[in-house]
Amino acid sequence: MYSILFQNVYSQEELGADTTKILKHLRAASSQVGVNNNKVEEHLKKAEKIILAIDFNSKNTNKGVIYSVGQFHAINGYLFYNRNSLTEALQSFRQAELLFEKSGSNTEHAECLNNSAVILNTLGNNVEAINSYHKSISLYEKLDDIEGKAYAFNNVSRIYRQQGSFGQAMEYINQSLHISEVLNNKNLESLSLNSKAGLLKVTGDTIGAIAAYQKALSIRKELLDSVGIASVLNNIGSIFKGQKKYDLALNYFYHAKDIASLKGFKAGIGHTNNNIGEVYFKLKKYSDAEENGRSALKIAKEIDLLSLKRQSAELLMDIYQATERWKEAFEMQELVLDAKDLLVNQETKQIAQRESMRYEFEKERALDKKEEEQHIQLQKEKSERQQIYYVSIGLIALLLLVLLFFVINRLRSAKEQNKLILKQSNERKLLLQEVHHRVKNNFQIVSSLLRLQSYSIDDDSLRNSFEEAVSRINSMAIVHDIIYRQETFSAIDSKEYLEKLIKTLQKTSGDPNIDIVIRADRPKLKIETLIHLGIALNELVINSFKYAFNDIDEKPKIQITLNEVSKQRFELIYQDNGIGLNKELSKSSFGMELVETLIEHLDGEVEFKNLENWKTTIILRFSDI
Repeated sequence: MYSILFQNVYSQEELGADTTKILKHLRAASSQVGVNNNKVEEHLKKAEKIILAIDFNSKNTNKGVIYSVGQFHAINGYLFYNRNSLTEALQSFRQAELLFEKSGSNTEHAECLNNSAVILNTLGNNVEAINSYHKSISLYEKLDDIEGKAYAFNNVSRIYRQQGSFGQAMEYINQSLHISEVLNNKNLESLSLNSKAGLLKVTGDTIGAIAAYQKALSIRKELLDSVGIASVLNNIGSIFKGQKKYDLALNYFYHAKDIASLKGFKAGIGHTNNNIGEVYFKLKKYSDAEENGRSALKIAKEIDLLSLKRQSAELLMDIYQATERWKEAFEMQELVLDAKDLLVNQETKQIAQRESMRYEFEKERALDKKEEEQHIQLQKEKSERQQIYYVSIGLIALLLLVLLFFVINRLRSAKEQNKLILKQSNERKLLLQEVHHRVKNNFQIVSSLLRLQSYSIDDDSLRNSFEEAVSRINSMAIVHDIIYRQETFSAIDSKEYLEKLIKTLQKTSGDPNIDIVIRADRPKLKIETLIHLGIALNELVINSFKYAFNDIDEKPKIQITLNEVSKQRFELIYQDNGIGLNKELSKSSFGMELVETLIEHLDGEVEFKNLENWKTTIILRFSDI
């Protein structure tokens, strides 16, 4: 995240008294960001009070005023970012970008573009992040600020590396490195060399990676950067460890450990101890390996570092297995599994938060665009009314001609407005379709991530839980897929939804020999109702696929009937001819509890019945509220 800049590019006359007061509060606020955020809020409120009193519609609004309001939004962005409110931070930086662009403040505009790109990258929106970086690079070129451009090149390279575009990543990091050498900027050169070495290592060029790390190391020593030295030493040691040059690896690891210990950098000490332990294990020096592994595990527990806890526990488990200390090996295995579970939960939570943030950001952008269109329309109508008024006053002597002109003008204006309204209606329809399409895609991304995660899990029960979660997500995604493909959004054809849901379930989880019949009067239901109903039906169908038809002789069959029994009251009857349902066990299961909870949200109820031709009959009664 880049720092807050205040440039003295405007004279006192250009700024004015109010703007000077605003900038005074903003400078005070900027100095307290991350130090005393309550003070930041106090100064921002004082600045905002002055800003609200300024008439920005006036033609006399100067660039200094616009610049000061841009700084107000920029500092708000830093405050939100400091509090990890990324969506709000991004919105503030976007507003600041527009104002700095309007005031011609290119340096601040470039800084805000970079800050927006950092947040977009964190949210997983790398396409927009790259676009923002390229815009900032264009501004740096315009300003002839090659140092700012070099840092932007470094950031762009990192995103391309994350995407696996190693050629483009190398192109940008080489440009950053060249600029750092021209400017003799040692800190930037070391940063670029470290990035290049990591990229060379990923692409298999370990010789080139070591050479780049060695050069970065010499610069870090020249800059007396102890933490940077330890980090580079660890990176070099890891390469030698991978090449089985264990003596060289240990030399670098011990050197890194000494520096990290001197600075009290616990995470660095822990990771280095684990690296040393792994080398000793490869050398079959199990006592030394155990000592370092235990030290790494102790630090991991102290600072609650899950990744280090898993790595050190795995190392100790391997050592105990090699020395046939089975009880201790089993204890370490349990610790490894616990750490993996916590990491999986942490990653899943981060994915969900990231997708939620991205969805909220896309929604806000859509709403902002709509509000902007409405504002433009209102301004246009206001302008038209003023024009009509002045023309009427100027031509009052020619009343008949004015009236005729007015009628013709109004007819033409009405026709244009009708065209504009029709155009806006179509644009909003496309916008809503795009929103539902993105929601469907986000569901599919989460579904794919959960399915990929399940492949790495050996526990069948846990993997089944992931598959059930994927199935539930897909039942919600189908609603948005149908909305995206139809003309209206207020209600959805329920039979079309049921048919698509059942087809998807039978394709992914069921037996193609099971005969599934859907009977529905095609009632139109709301989106929220169909999502609740779809998840409930998903649970019932999956349950039948798993347990109902294992020991039956007749052809397996499922029948689903949906009817409207009264105004806004509906009844879904689910039946199968399987082995039958144990009501007491079913009621206590998670799946049935989920069904009952979902139907209760629709002001409904669940009823079990025994019918002659069906072993299982479940009736879901609900309202389309």
